[in-house]
Amino acid sequence: MKSSARISTRDAYGEHSHVYYPIVIIGAGPSGIAMGCCDYVMYLNKVVERFEIADKINLNTEVKSLKWKEEEEEWEIEICDISREAKLITHSRLEIIRAKVVISGAGIFTNPNDWPETVSGRNIFSGEILHSARWPRNVNLEGKDVVLVGSGCTAAQIAPAILQTKVKSLTQIIRNPPWFVPRIEEPGGKEAYAKFAPMIYGSVPILGFLVRFIICCMSELLWYATFKRNNLKLRKISEKSSLDHMRKLAPQKYHSMLTPQYSLGCKRRVFDNDWLQSMSDPRYTLTIQPWIGMGGNEVTVGSSESNSNLAALPSQYPADILILATGFKASKFLHPLSVMGSQGVSLQHVWKERGGPQAYMGTGIDQFPNFFMIMGPNTFVGHTSVIMSIENNVQYVLKMIAPILQGYVSCLEPKPEAVEKWVQDIRRDMQETVFDACQSWYNDSGAWNSVIYPRSQLDFYLRCRSPKFNDWIRKLSVQGQRRQTRQQMINMTMIMSIIIAICYGVWSDRSFEVLVDRKLLLRKTVLTTIDSTIAAMQEARQWFS
Repeated sequence: MKSSARISTRDAYGEHSHVYYPIVIIGAGPSGIAMGCCDYVMYLNKVVERFEIADKINLNTEVKSLKWKEEEEEWEIEICDISREAKLITHSRLEIIRAKVVISGAGIFTNPNDWPETVSGRNIFSGEILHSARWPRNVNLEGKDVVLVGSGCTAAQIAPAILQTKVKSLTQIIRNPPWFVPRIEEPGGKEAYAKFAPMIYGSVPILGFLVRFIICCMSELLWYATFKRNNLKLRKISEKSSLDHMRKLAPQKYHSMLTPQYSLGCKRRVFDNDWLQSMSDPRYTLTIQPWIGMGGNEVTVGSSESNSNLAALPSQYPADILILATGFKASKFLHPLSVMGSQGVSLQHVWKERGGPQAYMGTGIDQFPNFFMIMGPNTFVGHTSVIMSIENNVQYVLKMIAPILQGYVSCLEPKPEAVEKWVQDIRRDMQETVFDACQSWYNDSGAWNSVIYPRSQLDFYLRCRSPKFNDWIRKLSVQGQRRQTRQQMINMTMIMSIIIAICYGVWSDRSFEVLVDRKLLLRKTVLTTIDSTIAAMQEARQWFS
């Protein structure tokens, strides 16, 4: 994509001095499973080196607010430098920059959930409290009693990793057990695959593509077979397979605790990565009693009135370290970032008025020109790789911003009616899936599912590949208006040339008379020429005025 836009400094010594960027991409903060950050950092460093973009990345920088400037048709962005000292984050210098386009890559696994209101005693707990997404480098688990809270994909990977250390004990508190999916074994085993696969795929790139394509096809078939609400029989087969896998690997005393009471797919499935096998470790304890308090070096769990099978009296478990794998505010997109669009309207206020986070194609929203989201509302997937969804999203955004970077379009935003229709279609299709069958982090208090895309990724791929440009409002720049006028003049010239050729053939009694009715053809061509000429003259008048 060739772009004429460049990074520049404006009004260097003036009161409103700022740096201008053609595009600002926000996001990429700490998220997900921080225990695996080393692998991700190594990969990201290779990407940065390969494309030589280190000088275009600002680290330890927080975006405080985005504000659309009507007259300049640019985004004003307030950023600040941050420094991390121990567990505290301090803010220092504030800076204002400008950008023509803003792309949010903040994602949804960024802001951890708040502390549970039902749990007391946090102030008197003498142990250490960690969150999976804020994992410190110097944590030492050796000889410690550890309590892990959570049963999602993060907890499923943390638990077996902790038991590989010299931890004294590990107690895991879960609220709702997940549906397990047997892990696909690597050809030749984990160690051999990790050693030779990168070399093989690097030498034979087509092989990596084929493997990924096969996995994608299997995931799409699973989508139609399991996640459609009406496919009850096929879903029951998948549920039986999941329960058989759990009962085969987990200790029998935990079978009832690990049996879900909701349909498969309603909550995110867990790909079993040695979690079930690790439960046989004598240092491991599983409980589904609600977590109600803590103090000193222990946590307290109590009985649940809704479950008579649990013990009636509270129980205490030793805890030197408490690890929270309790999820994120997934349905609160861009929270707590302040985004102010046209006429000073707040993005969070718009979403609140409309019932929840929403965006056309999960990417753009009306009243917020030149603002795009990667993994915005209703683009997350519950059955396949999120990387594929991100790639589709990125390709779509690149197609939309290309004319802006080339200087032909100054403002671009989806039409309000297009956004409304898109949301209605998403809500309709969501009702045909199992994602709304229970409350989960997919939906906000069980009312508005703003996370999941309720269709297959093949559907999303095709939509991103062929954008509906008519669903967007484009404001041409001066350069774009000139280009459009020039193109219309060229079209008019071509039409006139065709008319002259046709008239010459008709009036010279050539073979045209056997192909078309001469009067009808002449009438249509003349009318077309008149319409094109009038349109071109109007564009030219606007340009020269």
